[in-house]
Amino acid sequence: MELRGKKVLVIGLARSGIAAAVELSEMGAKVTANDIRPKEEMKEAIDKLSPLGIELVFGDHPLSLLADIDLIVVSPGVPSDIPLLDEAKRRGILVVSELELGYWFTKAPIIAVTGTNGKTTTTTLIGEILKNDGKNIAVAGNIGTPLIQEADKNGQKDYIVVEVSSFQLENILYFKPKVSVILNITEDHLNRHKTFENYIEAKARILENQDEGDFAVLNYDDPIVSTLAKRARSKVVFFSRKEELSKGVYVKNGVIVIKENGAIYPILEAKELGIKGSHNLENALAAVAVAWITKTNLNNLAETLKDFRGVEHRLEYVDTIDGVKFINDSKGTNPDAAIKALEAVEGPVILIAGGYDKKVDFRPFVRSFFGKVKKVVLIGETADQIEQTARGEGFFEVEKASSMYEAVKIAKKSAEPGDTVLLSPACASWDMFSSFEERGRVFKEAVRSLKR
Repeated sequence: MELRGKKVLVIGLARSGIAAAVELSEMGAKVTANDIRPKEEMKEAIDKLSPLGIELVFGDHPLSLLADIDLIVVSPGVPSDIPLLDEAKRRGILVVSELELGYWFTKAPIIAVTGTNGKTTTTTLIGEILKNDGKNIAVAGNIGTPLIQEADKNGQKDYIVVEVSSFQLENILYFKPKVSVILNITEDHLNRHKTFENYIEAKARILENQDEGDFAVLNYDDPIVSTLAKRARSKVVFFSRKEELSKGVYVKNGVIVIKENGAIYPILEAKELGIKGSHNLENALAAVAVAWITKTNLNNLAETLKDFRGVEHRLEYVDTIDGVKFINDSKGTNPDAAIKALEAVEGPVILIAGGYDKKVDFRPFVRSFFGKVKKVVLIGETADQIEQTARGEGFFEVEKASSMYEAVKIAKKSAEPGDTVLLSPACASWDMFSSFEERGRVFKEAVRSLKR
């Protein structure tokens, strides 16, 4: 679409919405930007958008915004079923995500990574592998920098690696990655998608525009993901932590290998990976598959896999105080992620959990406590729900806290030398914090305050 002179409505003014509004304005579009939050909370948007002459509407999503609109760009945090968007679709107005908008202006091939857990780690790792192989790359998407800001309009980059969420995929149109990666799909975001089936369908959209010239990297061990291979028109490359594959990336006798046309190419021993835990082994296998597809030098690949230590807020070591280790896993925003964190941490655990309610089942999470968690300290909106679930499952070492600082103090007081205090909330952060990053930073500051 030629956007110069077109009237475009941007809904949702967090990071990606602001970026979309700025880029659209610079392209010559007549932009209106809207957010349901009151004006008093929108200082960043006002400071960045007002000087560009962008019309700003706060506090509601009035239907009057649709007058003469040619295109709507919706941010990931805005539900797709709000009345304004329902009416826009009824009127035939095109509604797309910022991800789709960014794709329109990107000539470089895209490597898109989705999944319930591991997206940020895998996206970052792929970026490091390609960069250390001398490729000209950018990393964007749900990981922090909106794709529209990294859009490679001149095709000068070798690849753009993009972390993609189900929210972003809901409103794609032509988005077509050269390589799509689906790491896993477990129950999450049911407050938004309503059913698990809807959530799966949103994730599966990453495949829908690919053709036989593209690639889909899929987790063979995840029954939902492996089933999606039937939908893929692209070339499927499986990875597996548990099985020896006839073709793909897997672990053979403790060594990560690639198998193609009967030949086996060893990369490195799994124990040499810089990131630890079975979930991170899966992330690494997916990254190896992408490296193979992009013809990365295998020696460079092995060196990056050894050196890469993970990302902030994902099983991040914070400190050891009086023999008690503190680990920040604020990015564990659903039960499955928190279970994987518990599996990866050694020794008895004092767990800090709880947060924004995404309408998920906490019973599997609670069942993972036994034999590992000595005590759980609960915060946030879901504290009562998790406590009731825990007691119903026969786990009674539960205490609630009103703040992260109080939770950390309780956890430290409950711990003994050799224990680990783990923040892995199994919930989103939006009840008490603006983001999982802020939650993780507050946790780290609370740990440091123990020394003071």
